[in-house]
Amino acid sequence: MKANDLSILEFIGNNNHKVFIIPPFQRNYEWTVEQCDELFDDIISAHDKGKPHYLGNIVYYTGKNNGAAFTEIILIDGQQRITTIVLLLCAIRDLSDDEELKESIDDQYLKNNVKNATLRVRLKQTSYDFESFCAVAEHTPNLHKESNIVKNYHHFIDRLKTSDIALEKIYDTIGQLQVVDVNLQIENDLEAVQTVFEKINSTGKPLSPADLIRNFLLISNSTEEQECLYQDYWVKIEKEIGNEFISRFAKDYLVLKTKDDVENDKVYAKFKAKISGDDVSHETVLAEMLHYAPFYAWLVAPERCADDEIKKSIKEFNVLQTDDVYPLYMYLLFERYDSHRAELRKMFRLLSDFLLRYRIVTPSGGGGALRAVIHQILEKMTDKENPLALNFDSLYYELSNSGNNSGRYPDDTEFKAALMQSKKINYRYGRVVFLRIEENGRHCISVPIEKVTVEHLMPQTLSPWWNEHLGGKEKAAELYEKYVNAVGNLTILSQGDNSAGSNRPWHEKAAQLKKSQFKVTEEVALYDEWSETQLEERNRKIAEAACKAVYPPLARTRPLKHSSAATGWYPVADIDTNMYSTRIQKLGYGEQEISVMAWNQLFNEVCRICHEIDPEKFNSAVKENKIHKSTNSKSDNSRKSPVISADKEELVNGKRIGGTDYFSESVLSSLSSRGYTKQLLDLYGITEQFRIYIVDKDDEL
Repeated sequence: MKANDLSILEFIGNNNHKVFIIPPFQRNYEWTVEQCDELFDDIISAHDKGKPHYLGNIVYYTGKNNGAAFTEIILIDGQQRITTIVLLLCAIRDLSDDEELKESIDDQYLKNNVKNATLRVRLKQTSYDFESFCAVAEHTPNLHKESNIVKNYHHFIDRLKTSDIALEKIYDTIGQLQVVDVNLQIENDLEAVQTVFEKINSTGKPLSPADLIRNFLLISNSTEEQECLYQDYWVKIEKEIGNEFISRFAKDYLVLKTKDDVENDKVYAKFKAKISGDDVSHETVLAEMLHYAPFYAWLVAPERCADDEIKKSIKEFNVLQTDDVYPLYMYLLFERYDSHRAELRKMFRLLSDFLLRYRIVTPSGGGGALRAVIHQILEKMTDKENPLALNFDSLYYELSNSGNNSGRYPDDTEFKAALMQSKKINYRYGRVVFLRIEENGRHCISVPIEKVTVEHLMPQTLSPWWNEHLGGKEKAAELYEKYVNAVGNLTILSQGDNSAGSNRPWHEKAAQLKKSQFKVTEEVALYDEWSETQLEERNRKIAEAACKAVYPPLARTRPLKHSSAATGWYPVADIDTNMYSTRIQKLGYGEQEISVMAWNQLFNEVCRICHEIDPEKFNSAVKENKIHKSTNSKSDNSRKSPVISADKEELVNGKRIGGTDYFSESVLSSLSSRGYTKQLLDLYGITEQFRIYIVDKDDEL
């Protein structure tokens, strides 16, 4: 690696045949006008003060296509800043009347004097921005007016026109912007590029999991192969899903592969560990992701699905806020949409009903328990030796028999009770409940859920009329607290029919409700008044109707697992207990209680203690690689990648073990952390001396 201080114009120019290449694993140009304004203001400030301004590091390596005619520079960090500076230079060129200045900018910083069209424009953008950037650099018409390239170019034109400083002065000041030129000198070792890319602390927008995953998957031995992987797979995935959903898609794809929780800030590290551990080619992974992408696109944009029943279920999933279940939806769509669509429709309807009951009975919590149920079903479906049949009956059985106290399929007693409680239902879930009742045996016209609104019969804001009608302020407040959001006090209307001034007297409101296309709403308008008697009666009737309209669980034949992961102490030797949706707080060792606030810290802390007890035994265990990834009973690979090493680079996010020269893997799930911890303690023969204190996350709500 070699670093030099120089001006940004010296870096961009300084050689008449430079070609700057932004590799396909880099982000598209994402700077906004706000960031351009910040840069422009820094330039004005540098002019006023007469002092240089530091822009940061530009990290790159020289490509393999270098020759006497030109130098290929592949940018790793700095592409957003360089692109923005070049756009500003284009704007100065196009506004200037000084032909010498215009020619100087063109020849030194924008273009190469060669016939090859690929090399003519000095800065080669990613495919997404290439056409727009060339149009600006060549000063030719461009139709992509919504691209950041074009927007920022025109914004600089506006800023320059309104500036009190002459164009030439601004141009001279740009020449005083300083950078550190960092040449990696790695001779196309793209694995090293990947490592640098991961560790860069960008001065622009932070790298998203999608940015890092794209880099990881597109890394190859040549820029040509990178371009093929990018065009053949990644561009198509982005086109299917949309750039804004790529990180979310990668996370759900990872959950599908691991059947384990993935924290948002650990998506990339776990993705890399999983793919590396499975020892599959990056092209294989990209191909599989591309196969899933069209189906995932339906989850985030249901209108793209051509099957009306499945589209309806997906819309219900999203209303019920079931992002945790996306990996299962994606898998079922992939496996059954083309070959067994009728069965898939039934399975999606069942999932919608299960989740509707679950959300209403457990409205604020139980997320970890729900994920555990879904992960266990996915694990059974993808079991290589004895897979669960992908049909309605198998799914119904598993949903009815899975879960513990907080993850089970709610029965009619629980569902009815929750519906009748004011604090257990909201307008989102209410829409699904009433549409179910409306559709159940009534042969009504189906209305898209997004065109349905929930109306409160006793209004959310009580007028003087309602206070008097309900028996005075005190009695009205009591009824309001008990029933305002209970299912009996709710109904549905089509969008646009939601009665304005919904706190009007009952006879006026009922007249409006009679016009509704929904029978469940038309029927409530038959009541002559709306007070405690009517509220109690309808609350019971609607709750009972909902129980009939929404699939109940089957009779349980598998014993219910009580929440074995309840808050409390557990032996470290216990690696069979399901600890989904838990957080570790303490490690117990003899009489000591050591604070351990994350599962990935548990293994590291036990490594530290074992090293203190017997350094020679620890050294031997590491040297002989006695604990490695294939020793984990939950792993389906046979690689012997270490989880403890003196070489940090052998690990995924290696963390130093106390004051030793060793590092431990830090991207670990609760299960893998406990498994490796037990294995190490078993080597020492001291497992029974250790225990852990965990907290059920649902208890923390």
